[in-house]
Amino acid sequence: MFALIILGLVQGLTEFLPVSSTAHLLFTEHYLGIPRPGLVLEAVLHLGTAAAAIVMFWPDVVRLLRAAGSLARPGRGSDGRHHGDGRLLTVVVTATLVTAVLGFAFADPLEQMFRSVRGTAYQLVVTGIILLWRRERGARDGEDAGLVDGLALGVAQALAIVPGISRSGTTIVTGLALGFRRTESARLSFLIAIPAIVGASLFSLRDASEASRLGFALSELLVGGVVAGVSGAMAIAWLLNLVRRQRLAWFALYCWVVAAMVLLTAR
Repeated sequence: MFALIILGLVQGLTEFLPVSSTAHLLFTEHYLGIPRPGLVLEAVLHLGTAAAAIVMFWPDVVRLLRAAGSLARPGRGSDGRHHGDGRLLTVVVTATLVTAVLGFAFADPLEQMFRSVRGTAYQLVVTGIILLWRRERGARDGEDAGLVDGLALGVAQALAIVPGISRSGTTIVTGLALGFRRTESARLSFLIAIPAIVGASLFSLRDASEASRLGFALSELLVGGVVAGVSGAMAIAWLLNLVRRQRLAWFALYCWVVAAMVLLTAR
């Protein structure tokens, strides 16, 4: 149970911060001697963080669902596509599809990288370099986004399949490069994360019997998911407040320090 709480806390705190939750889970398991928990537990932890994003951005989620409903109604699709919510929905759907296609195409070779602690540390160095992006004058809103923005954000999100490459870091920086305001870049990052995380988690849960083989009780899985959700909500609130005032360069320094420590000590 203690191991699940630790993993849930690590997952929740690092999923939305630009520091790579996959890297931190791998490092935690390595240094604490925790066996790889398996796809089912990892899926539950990710669903906990997805729930946190849904709760924190509930008004946006409702708007997106309404936009989807409007597009599905005969005679109203044309209006919905030109509405701000419809454009935001286009971005989320496009990014999700791009992430899914690239994820399925490269899942097998990239899965091998999950086994290397040192390789993941090197990728964390790359994340730090990405976070050095300094553009600060973006003025675009998510409701002004379009198909091209969704494609770019989807590719950026797919890069995070590589362990050590931060999903939130790459997507926020991509949003900044596209000219979005800092807070809007963070909001878009979290919104496109919801379907990506939920979809990947549900796909992993296709073999739910794995949990029983690993000796996890349902209550233990739920505890891990709840811890991930609560800590994930705290991380979202903190990051949103931070990006309003500061750049992400401090996270770059953090990534490099962690990567250096791992490279010096891991075997």
